[in-house]
Order: sequence, then structure tokens, then C-alpha cells
Amino acid sequence: MGWKLNTAITNKNISIPGKFINRIKNINRLFLFSVVIPTLISVLYFGLIASNVYISESRFIVYSPGESSGGSGLSSLLGNLSGNNSSSAAYNIHDYVDSWDAMMALHQAYDLKAIYGNKQIDIFNRFGGALYPFASMVDLHKYYSAMVTDSIDSTSGITKLTVRAFSAQDAEKINAFLLQKSQDIINELNETARNKAVMYAQGQVDAAEGKLRAAMLDLAKYRNSQKIFSPVEQSTLQLTMIAKMQDQLLQQKSELDSIAAHAPKNPQLPVLKSSIQSLEHQINEETAKVTGSDQSLANKDIKYEGFLVSQLLSQKLLESAVASLEQAKITAQKQELYLETISRPNLPDASQEPKRFQNILASFLVALIVWGVLTIVISGVKEHHDR
Repeated sequence: MGWKLNTAITNKNISIPGKFINRIKNINRLFLFSVVIPTLISVLYFGLIASNVYISESRFIVYSPGESSGGSGLSSLLGNLSGNNSSSAAYNIHDYVDSWDAMMALHQAYDLKAIYGNKQIDIFNRFGGALYPFASMVDLHKYYSAMVTDSIDSTSGITKLTVRAFSAQDAEKINAFLLQKSQDIINELNETARNKAVMYAQGQVDAAEGKLRAAMLDLAKYRNSQKIFSPVEQSTLQLTMIAKMQDQLLQQKSELDSIAAHAPKNPQLPVLKSSIQSLEHQINEETAKVTGSDQSLANKDIKYEGFLVSQLLSQKLLESAVASLEQAKITAQKQELYLETISRPNLPDASQEPKRFQNILASFLVALIVWGVLTIVISGVKEHHDR
């Protein structure tokens, strides 16, 4: 009786693992390979292998105080800040962040191959691993483009710069570096626009200054060669002196007539006549200096006025050019761009990726869908074959 009981127990113990093995064998192989194994791989990878990813974000807006647009409320304010020039500048920054130059500048400041090629990063995510097996700079740029992204909100004009890295410190410092480079781009755009805006006006000022200097030099040369400083003023002085001499001449002639009428033999008569002749000669000489000859002040004044008018016109042109230059500077200042940082690059205190549970669940659901589709296809093929 005891022997039969022991035999039964032994048979029972043997049958338990046998049934388990039989159940495994009876599992649908399609379900095993399309659902169970992929899900187990997903659990293994996302649960144990996948490295933590830290994300640092910053937000900024490019605006120009001189731009304006319609609307009201906050959207109007943000719209004013993101006008045509500022939108173009924001897209320039967007293109730069994704460019080879940005990657090379970042690589020189921080060794990207060392940061993203760290052996502690899992083989599927690190640079030089399974998905990025080559360590060339071209492959580094592709990897960089996947880890660094920026997006522009078309409504508000706010740019969000996102950097992924496998340590919080690396994510923050890369984001801060690119944000500073964006500020440098705005400064360069302002400098270029400022130079273009005032370059033409400054050229006009320089040309006007050159013409004024030439006109002043011509006038000075003419004054020195003709030994005059101002024909008009000098003519006025000459005419004043001639007028005084004429008054003196009239007085002496009157005195001569009076003496000749009352005392024809007065000894003063020859002296007065000689003095009158001398005054008349002086008056004729001084009058000739003012007008009536090639070397007269009146003749010299024609050329002098030509030089003077040229100088005055050059001075007016210079004043106009200077005013245009100041207006160009004011206009350039109104169109100047500014980069306003809305949020600085953050130092994440926890990893945001990978979303382990969500990824495992998604893998399981996708595997179920694939299994279902394959089951339907295989059933259809068998049914068609049986017919």
C-alpha cells in the first residue's frame, strides 16, 4: 500500500514540469515570436539597458521696438515683438543652431565626441554605438541634429531650444552655449544692418566734406594770389575813402573860387590848385582800384563771388548730408533687433527620457497588432490553400 502511494506521488511530481513544458510547446509559435519575445526584449532594454536622458530647455524671443502690428492683448504684444525683421532673424538663428558651424563651434568648446560617445551610455544611444557606428564629423552632425532641436511658435514668435544629453550638466552647458551664440548672431545682424544703413549717408558726408575743403582751398588760393580778403568789404572801404576825398576836393574848390573872386593875386591860389590836382589824381586812382580795370575790385569780385558761392553750396550740402546721416542712425536704431531670454537653460534634476513604462506598453500593443495582422493573413492563406 505504501509503495503504491510513493509511486503515485513520484508520478505526480514528474507530471507537473512535464505539463508546464507541454504548455510551452502548445503556445502558438506565431504569438511567441511576434508578441512574447519582442515584449521581453522591450522590457529588458527599457527596464535595464537604456540610459537616462536629461533635457534642458530655454525660451527666447527676437524682437525690434520699431516694428508693430495689429491686434490686441497678449497676442498683439507678442505680435509686435515678432515682426518681419525679427521673424527673419529668428529663422536665421533656427538655421544656425542646426548648422555645421554651430556644431563645430560647440565641438571646439566642449568635446561632443567625448560627451555623447561615453562608454557608460548604452550602445544604442551613444555616438559610435550600434545606431551611429562611424565616428566621422558628418555622422557627428547627424547625431547632433537629433540631440539639439529648436522650434519657433508661429503665433507668438517664441523660440524653444531643446538639448538632450546623458547628464544634466552637459545638457545645461550645451543649451547655454547655443543661447549665447544666438545672442552673438543678433549682435552681428545689428552691426551689419547698422553699417548698411549709415554707409551711404556717411559716403555722402565724406563727399560733401571733400567738396567743401576743395572750395575753401580754392577761395584761399584766390585771395592770396589777388591779395584780397573780401572785394565787397574792401570796395566799401575804398568808396568811403573816395567819398571823404571828394568832400575835401569840393571844399578846396569852393575855397579856391572864393579866394579867386575876392583876391585874384592871393599867394594861396597856386597851393590850392596844386592840392586840388593832387586830390583829383588820388580820387581817379582809388576809383580805378574799385572799378574800371582788369585789376579792379569789381572785376575781382566776379571770380571771388563764384568761389564764395561754391563754398556756401558745399557747406549746405554738408549740412544736409550730416542731417541725413543722423536720420539714418536713428532709423537703424529703431530697427535694431533684441534677443530677450524668456527662460534660461534649466539644470534638470531628473531624467525625462526614456519613458520606460510607456515604451514597454507601446511595444506590447504594437506586437499585438502585428500578431493580429499576421494571424489574419495566415488564416486567409490556409483557407485559400484548403480550397
